[in-house]
Formats: sequence, structure tokens, C-alpha cells
Amino acid sequence: MFTRRQTLGLLASTMTLTALDGTGARRAFAQDGRPVLRVAVQALGPSLEPLESMTNVGLRAIDCLFDRPLRRNFVEEERHPGKPAIDPQLATSVTQVSPLVWEMTLRPGVRLHDGTTLSAEDVLATFGPDRIGPDSPYPDGKILFGHVTEVEKVDDMTVRLHTRQEDVVMRHRLAGYGPWIIGAKAYRELGPEGFKAQPVGAGPYKLKEFVRDTRIVFASHDDYWMGAPAAAEVVISVVPEVATRVAGLISGEYDIVTNVLPDQVPQFAGYADVEAETVPMDLLHLLFFDYNRPAVADAKMRRALSFAIDYDAVAKAVWGPRYRRPNNFQIPAFGDLYDPNRKYFTYDPDQARELLSAAGYAGGEIVLRVPPSYYLGSGDAAQIIQAQWQALGINTRLEFAESAAQQMQPGADVRMISSSFRYPDPLSGGVIVHLGRNSYLQKHKFFIPRTDYNEVCDQFAAATAPEERKRLFWRLLDLLEEEAPVTILYAVNEIVGKRTKVNWTQYPLYYMDLRPDVFSFA
Repeated sequence: MFTRRQTLGLLASTMTLTALDGTGARRAFAQDGRPVLRVAVQALGPSLEPLESMTNVGLRAIDCLFDRPLRRNFVEEERHPGKPAIDPQLATSVTQVSPLVWEMTLRPGVRLHDGTTLSAEDVLATFGPDRIGPDSPYPDGKILFGHVTEVEKVDDMTVRLHTRQEDVVMRHRLAGYGPWIIGAKAYRELGPEGFKAQPVGAGPYKLKEFVRDTRIVFASHDDYWMGAPAAAEVVISVVPEVATRVAGLISGEYDIVTNVLPDQVPQFAGYADVEAETVPMDLLHLLFFDYNRPAVADAKMRRALSFAIDYDAVAKAVWGPRYRRPNNFQIPAFGDLYDPNRKYFTYDPDQARELLSAAGYAGGEIVLRVPPSYYLGSGDAAQIIQAQWQALGINTRLEFAESAAQQMQPGADVRMISSSFRYPDPLSGGVIVHLGRNSYLQKHKFFIPRTDYNEVCDQFAAATAPEERKRLFWRLLDLLEEEAPVTILYAVNEIVGKRTKVNWTQYPLYYMDLRPDVFSFA
């Protein structure tokens, strides 16, 4: 449920009090009477640098701290499916003044967390070459905005972005992942490393405490340009076990819990003060093959393993009957670029056996490794896939990693990864962001294209004519089916548990939008 809340003008104290609400559950309040929002999550991002934390666990914190030039209106998109909706945020306007130049006019009077006022300097710092240039340590920065050749300060409140080629999705980019505006003064004084632990932005909450892998505490940014947010504080705690998170919600210890399993949803029916919400996400879970491992170096072997998975059985076991599996890296929101007739990899044991024979498979071991505590349901999915592969004579050893990072250690042939569609266009995820030349998989040599895949990616990124974009995008999908660097298992459903007094809804991306117009307490 999305509720507009009147803005508050009181200065919140960091002191909190505990009381019982009308249901008997414990509630925490600040001295000014505003509640403390308590959230339990499975993990946190590695830092609070926006370009380093664009993960399903990192985005929640980043979206509390930072605002963008533009804001994607998920509420309006839900009302009008298939029609993108973008609103002003820190920029009051973004206009294309020439094919290679976009002009941004900033919102006046916006206060950042350190008391400075939003200006062009903050935009220049955000899109600085150390963050998005060729030598940037942040791959996502280069992928999303590496085509920006110059950031020009026209005046204190006007900035122009110059691009290497015409960008038909710039407005989407400025409302999506990556363009969170950082405080130039803090970034300059702290340096890139210091800023990761003491970030300054213009978002609804400012940092109070960050204990890596344990908790984040945010304090209300009472000078927020939209008005003071509804919670005096937000405490995000790491609770790795989903059963413990759900128990904490029911007992009143938490107000929101993430990554609930489908088989735990019936528990909520017995309590009037909690509820579960299932949200189809613009996020995929997939398996990727390590091209450096002899066992899966042959495309015929990778394709055989892909055809040997009963995707319906896997998805139903993880998500129940409300599961989805896209036909390659595309969603209907892509509009005319979407190919509804594409077949992609399906469960075809006969085809798998033919490919195994063609690859000369002689019973060698295939090591499948997943991190069950990071990717929800991955443990169950991996066990089913192991059994399905073994049923076709594929010698499979399953390994469980304690973390996503541990999963990437040497020694596995097949691992799990996720891919999101960050805005409704193919440039937002999948073919380029997650599989292109600057992607994690290519940078770490897991995916080493044997075709002209990277060249076609470059052509697609530069294309502007609709028919040419369609032709090139469909060619990329063909190449992925030919090379099979990955196989998509399913689209993810995020199941969020929350107290009924919390008026907030999860978006189809892992943002935690706690701005005054979409978050309140009943």
C-alpha cells in the first residue's frame, strides 16, 4: 500500500523509548514521538559507496542515503503496466540539447547530510573520472556511465553531460542504478576510501552507525527536501536465518523482514498484526559456467547441462506455483525489443544426451557451488539440479559456500549469480551489464566470448534506430544461446514480511524507498 504522509518539522532526538502498540507488540519510539523502523535482512553490502553496493543486499541502504537526478515512479508504473514513468528528484529538468549533450537543472535549496547545499559541484564529483572513467575501480560505474566524456558546469545549478555516442536511454539511466548524487565536500575531504564508511548524500536518512556484516543505523535527515521522513531512525540488522527473521517479526522485534520463503508464508495467517507481500522482481537467478575449467570449456557441454535442467520443477520447488521464467534476458517491458516467440533453453533430456555425446563426455566430475544464505532458495534449487544431472549420467558434486564471495573461490565449474533489469530497456541488465566486456564475469575471465559477442554489444550500445536496436539485441540473445555462458533458472519473487502498521511496499527492484510520499506508520 502506498500512502502519502504529511511532512514533519520536528527535530528528532537519537534517544529512543520502547512501548507496546495496540496489539501488544514492542514498538520503539524516538523522543519526538516518531517510531524507529527495525528491519531484518539476510546480509549487507560491502560498503556504503553507491557504485560498490549495487547488489540485492546493498541497494536498501544506498537508497536511504542518496537521491538521484530523476526518480522512477513505480507506483505509476504499477497503475499503467508497460508504460515507464519518471519524475524529477534532485534535478527539476533533464533535457537533450543536442544528440550528444544532456542538460540537467538542479533543484534549488536541497540540503545534504553535512549541511551543504546541492550544487553542480556535487554532480561533477558523482560523475568524476575516478568513479566512471576507464581507470575507475567500480565496474558498474564504467558500464552505466563510461560513455560520458565530459561533465560541464554551466553554472552553480546547471550541468551538462557530454556522451561519446547518442544515448536513447539517458533519462532511464539518471533514474536508475548508479547516479546517486554524492556530497562533493565530504568526498573531497574524506577521499574515496573514507567516503565508503562515512557517506554524505541528499537522501531521506543520514548515517549514524555502520558495523559491517552486522547492522546499519540511519538517523532522519530532517532537512530533507521532501520533508522529514516518518521514522526517526532506521535500524537494519543482519539476521542470516530466515526462520529467525520471521520469528522476530511475529514477536514484535522487527517491523520489516526480507527474503521470506514461500513455505513460511502460511505462518502469517495466524496473526492479525503481520502480513506477507509477494513481489515479482525484475531480477533473475542463473547458473554460469567457468570457461577456464576443462569440464565446461566446450559450448556443447554447457548447452547439454542447460538442456538437462527441468526448470519448471526447480522453480516450483523454490517459489511455489507463482513462479516465472523469462525466455532469455528480456522482459515484456522492453516493448518492441521483446521477442515473445523465443524458445531459449528448455528441459530436453534427449537433446542433452546428444550434446553430451558430441562433447565426448566420459563421466568426469562437474562441481556445482552455490551460497544458500545469499541467494534465497539456491540450496534447494542446486540439490534438485544435481539430481537431474545425475539422472542423465552427469557426475555432479554439490558444494555450499558460506557467502557469495566464497562461492567465487577457485575449484567450481558452475556457480550461481543474479542479473537485474535496472530500467525497462536491454541496456539496463543482462546482455551488457552482466555479460558484457566490463561485467564481473568477463573481468574475472569466467566468460571469455568465442564469438563476436562483445563487438555486437558495442554496436547495440551505440545504436539509436528502433529496428537496428531490435536486430542487434536479438542477435545478442542468439549468441548467448549459441555460447551458453549462463542458463537462467527463474525470475525471483521477493517475499517481504511486515507489520500491518507499516505502510510501505517493496518495489520490483531491491530499493528500500522510505521517502515521505511512500512510507508511513498507521
